[in-house]
Amino acid sequence: MAMRDVFTPRGRYSQVELAPLAALDLDGDGQRTILVAVDGHESSLRAAAYAIGLARRQGLRLVVLYVHTLGPLASTPDSINAIRVANAEAVRALRLEMDRQATAVGVDIAVVERDGSPYAETVRLAGELRVDAVVMGGGRNFGYQFFGSPARRLMRNAQWPVTVIP
Repeated sequence: MAMRDVFTPRGRYSQVELAPLAALDLDGDGQRTILVAVDGHESSLRAAAYAIGLARRQGLRLVVLYVHTLGPLASTPDSINAIRVANAEAVRALRLEMDRQATAVGVDIAVVERDGSPYAETVRLAGELRVDAVVMGGGRNFGYQFFGSPARRLMRNAQWPVTVIP
C-alpha cells in the first residue's frame, strides 16, 4: 500500500481532498481508521509504532497527524523561521519513515499536516474523518504540568477511544 499526502495551506481541506480518507463504511461493523498524532518526540514516535502495528494486525487505515506549532519562544522573525525550518525537517523525516513503514508492513498510511493547537487539530481531524480510535504519546513538556497535555485533555473530552503511549 502507498502513503497518500493530504495537505493544503493553513489546514483547509475540501471534501474532494478528504473523500479518499473519509470513505468509511459507517454502517459496517468494526473499526476502519485510526488517527495517531505525532510531534517528533520519543513518546509520539512510540505511539506511531504502536498504531502501525495495530493497523497491520487489524487491517485498518492509519492517518498520521503532524501539527505545526510555533510555541511561546517564537517572538522574532528569525525564531519563527527557524521553527518553521525545524518543522519542515521533522515532517520530511516523518513522511520518509511512514512511506517506508507503509511498504514494509502493507498498511495504508496517510500523513496530514495542520497548523495550530495539537489538541484542537486532533479533535477536528478525528471528527472530520470519523475515526474509530486515537493514539497519542504522553508528552513530558514542562508546560503540561500546569495546562495539561493534549493527550490528557483528549482523554477527558474525546468522543473516541484514546490510547496514550508513555
